[in-house]
Amino acid sequence: MKLIRKLMPLNDAQKIVFERLSNYLIKNNKIKKVGIIGALNRISAEDIKSPIDLPYFNKAAMDGYAVKAEDTFGASETNPIILNLVDGDEIFPGEAKKVFTGEELPKNTDAVVMKEFCNEVDDFVEIYKSVHPNENVSRIGEDVKKGEVILKKGDVINPYHLNMLASLGIKEVKVYNLSFGIIATGDELISLNEIKNIEKDIKKIKGKIINSNSYMLYGLVKNLGFNAKIYGIIEDDKEKLKKAIKTALNENDILLITGGTSVSERDITVETVKEIGDVLVHGVNIRPGKPFGFGMVNGKPVFMLSGYPVASAVQFELFIQRFFVKRKKIILPLKRNIASELGRVDFVRVRVDKEVEPIRITGSGVISSLIKGDGYILIPENVEGYEKGEFVDVYLTKIISSG
Repeated sequence: MKLIRKLMPLNDAQKIVFERLSNYLIKNNKIKKVGIIGALNRISAEDIKSPIDLPYFNKAAMDGYAVKAEDTFGASETNPIILNLVDGDEIFPGEAKKVFTGEELPKNTDAVVMKEFCNEVDDFVEIYKSVHPNENVSRIGEDVKKGEVILKKGDVINPYHLNMLASLGIKEVKVYNLSFGIIATGDELISLNEIKNIEKDIKKIKGKIINSNSYMLYGLVKNLGFNAKIYGIIEDDKEKLKKAIKTALNENDILLITGGTSVSERDITVETVKEIGDVLVHGVNIRPGKPFGFGMVNGKPVFMLSGYPVASAVQFELFIQRFFVKRKKIILPLKRNIASELGRVDFVRVRVDKEVEPIRITGSGVISSLIKGDGYILIPENVEGYEKGEFVDVYLTKIISSG
């Protein structure tokens, strides 16, 4: 039996993985400049700074009349102030110009009186409410200042980013451009395509496990904006696995192998990768996800993930997701105690409401915990659990409704 002799601390393992990934991206120029439409849901590979102030001119924030604010002082319903109505790029004391939302203000004006408080009569306008300087005005640079970072490296580009980029005249953005191959290993696996009717086939497939990890990993990769290809199931045979690895790496940048990373004689994934490349990490002091492996084959990163769904998802989160995208973090009190073991990082799935509730499910194969969780807590090696009411950092994996 091949033992994982020493478990590596999570931080050390992440450092090795992240350095190798970073070097691979730089060396192989896995960054692509795309038009902003093509950048949607992809990960920005650069910080983008605003080239100009936004707005780049003072504009009306309401429909109404552009004025010099001091010309309206003292105006009321019983004592309206009357201003001459003009139409030009500049006004003088005692004048006003009709403007619409978004329209540039004429020179010498610093406020807009809402049309609800005005009455236009022939060539003049009656003002029934005074305004202060900058009232109902969007000032130059009020939204974004020139040089301000409006898109950070690692941000997932959403529709609101597209609006901002277009508003600033930015047509293209650099994004990470990667493809992932996905291989599932194990004699115990059966393809989903072999299932015609699960109720009728359940006895026939007894002892077999439907290959579901490949679909989960495919979705996780696509959620990062990358391409993914599933290479099916490879039985516990070194030569067949080597061939599949070489094929997948020839067609992709990064390879994910799920299953065969533990310590039994049938778990051949790590040994196989070692024979054709370098294994840099095998065994990390985390729960779940201890039998994590990482290596390089033909200069390309290979991730060796657990065959258990939850452990595999945790490994993807900590070593791939966290490299490319930072999770939103909130701080909330715990609903109940959480126990942990010193010397190990515990990954705890939680539900989030006004408090944080750890999900009462254990085991690396309990798929429902992935669906029920809103996020997770990481309990560090030097912390022996948390007590009820203690405030903890929660990393969100779902958008939490305020309702």
